[in-house]
Amino acid sequence: MRKLMSVSVSAMAVLAMAVPAQAAETERPNITAYKASGITIDGSLDEWNLDSPAVVKDPTQLIRDAVFWQGENDCSANYYLAWDEENLYMAADVTEDTPLGAIEMLPIDGEDNLKLYISTDPSADPARTEYGTNDFLVYFVMDEGYWDTAIDRSMVPKDSRQRFVSAGMDGGESVLEGYECAVSMTATGFTWEAVIPWACFSNDKIPVYTPQAGDTLSCNFAITDISYPCPGTEYIPQMAWSGTLNINTNPSEWGSVTLAE
Repeated sequence: MRKLMSVSVSAMAVLAMAVPAQAAETERPNITAYKASGITIDGSLDEWNLDSPAVVKDPTQLIRDAVFWQGENDCSANYYLAWDEENLYMAADVTEDTPLGAIEMLPIDGEDNLKLYISTDPSADPARTEYGTNDFLVYFVMDEGYWDTAIDRSMVPKDSRQRFVSAGMDGGESVLEGYECAVSMTATGFTWEAVIPWACFSNDKIPVYTPQAGDTLSCNFAITDISYPCPGTEYIPQMAWSGTLNINTNPSEWGSVTLAE
C-alpha cells in the first residue's frame, strides 16, 4: 500500500508540474502598440517605436505549403502596430527574396500579401472559436504598382455581420476609405507602412471603435509569398505570427495587442 501511495504521489507531482508547462505553451503572444507620434506614411519606420514587434520567421510559424519555404531570407517579417483616436497604423519590415510578386490571375489569398486579423472589441472573449461582429481579416496585396486591399467577412455568421460583408475579394480594389500606404525597398526586401482609419471597421450598425490606452485587442498577422510568380502557381508558403491555418475561422488562435501611451 505504501509503495502504491508513493507512486500516486509522484504521478500527482509530475502532473502538477505538467499543467503550468502546458499553459505556458498555449499562452497567446502579445505585442504593444504605442500611441502614434509624428508618424508619416513614407515607407520609413524612423518615427516608429520598434520595441514590440510581432516576429514571423520561425519554421513553426508556417501554416501552409511549408516544404516550399527556404528559410527566413526567403520570407519573414516583423510587424508593428500603432494607434491614435482616429487611426490604426501598421508597419512591416519584410525579408523576401522575390518581393512584390503579386499577379492578378491568382485568388487574393494566393497573391503575395500581408494580412491583418483584428478585433475592434476589447471586451470580446479571447477564447472565442467563431468570428464575431467586430472581427476582421484585411488583405494588403503586395503589388509594386498598386496595393489592392480587401476585407474578408465570409467566416462571420450572417446573423453577426451587421450588414458588414466582404469587399474587394476579387482583387483590383482599394476598399479602405482613407487608407494610405508607402513602401521602401531594402537590401533584403522592403519596409511597408500604412494608416487605416478606425472608421473602416464600422458602418451604420457597427459603431466606430474609440481606442484607449490599456485596451487589449485580439489580433494576428500573416504573410504569403509566391517565390516564382506565374499562372498556375499551386504551392505558396504562408506564415502567421500565431496559430495554424485555422486562424482564418478561429480567433482563439490569434495573439493580442495592448494599446499604450
